[in-house]
Amino acid sequence: MNRQIPSRYSIVRPARKFLLALYLAIAVVPCSLMPFASPAAWGEMQDDFRIWGNVTARGNFGPIDPDLKRWRWWMEVQPRARESGKEMDQLLIRPGIGYALTDRSTLWMGYAHVTNYPVVGDEIHENRFWQQYVWSGPTFLGAFTSRTRFEQRWQDNGNDTGGRFRQFFKFNWPFSFHPAASFVMWDEMFVHLNTTDWGARQGFDQNRGFAGLGYRWQPQILTEIGYLNQYINTANTDRMNHILSVNLFLDF
Repeated sequence: MNRQIPSRYSIVRPARKFLLALYLAIAVVPCSLMPFASPAAWGEMQDDFRIWGNVTARGNFGPIDPDLKRWRWWMEVQPRARESGKEMDQLLIRPGIGYALTDRSTLWMGYAHVTNYPVVGDEIHENRFWQQYVWSGPTFLGAFTSRTRFEQRWQDNGNDTGGRFRQFFKFNWPFSFHPAASFVMWDEMFVHLNTTDWGARQGFDQNRGFAGLGYRWQPQILTEIGYLNQYINTANTDRMNHILSVNLFLDF
């Protein structure tokens, strides 16, 4: 009788992929912040623990008309709390519309409204137009996403329009023993393109690095929960926010 003996390579290869993904997380998330802070700045850093929520729904217009299947829609809501989750910090609402150039690349444009809740003073409202290009596809480790976004921003406490560039890279590696669960890592860098009278300074703005776990409950429902490190470059004392990031994605 023939008995199939599992090859040691069937075990070693997934293990190697997991270790490589873990090494990438250890290297990218903390080290992505280092080039933007001098030793003096690190010594003067302000820290805070925050909680960020995110609900993003996305789909296409195919159910309305099959000829519109390449047209995409996007709706995103993000409540953000500071002071260990005790106070509201920001509320972001971001709708958008896109067009799929290929099965892997999409062009997007949209609008965002951000309500800022300062520690002292009245609410500050920000409006944004945004455009982005997204590419996503498989790699030998797992799914990879690249997003390049431009924003035009203005606030009601100033008159200038500020431009900002954002570059986002995301890696998602499903676990071989349970494909619905995955290891998630991403990093995003922000750069101000000009200086404004409401506080934006031309040059590096901030960096966000995330590491966590994802779980796809159903084909249309995905959650990602983990640690998000936000480093903000300010005119005086820089800020480091340690964030519990809870994300829900609904795919239609």
